[in-house]
Amino acid sequence: PMNLKSFIEQIGDEQAAILFGVKPRTTASWRRGERLPRPAQAARIVRQTGGKVSFEEIYAARSAA
Repeated sequence: PMNLKSFIEQIGDEQAAILFGVKPRTTASWRRGERLPRPAQAARIVRQTGGKVSFEEIYAARSAA
């Protein structure tokens, strides 16, 4: 699995925003670690990435803090 930041860096903020149904500034804030996706958004991320990004990867940074 890959973390959300790496996935967004690979495809870019604009493409990630389209894929996840959010604004590019939202994906940018996720990439920079300023915010985390809400659970419904996280579920969509997991689904849209075909499981490349998992719930555990999305929320791992927060639980380590």
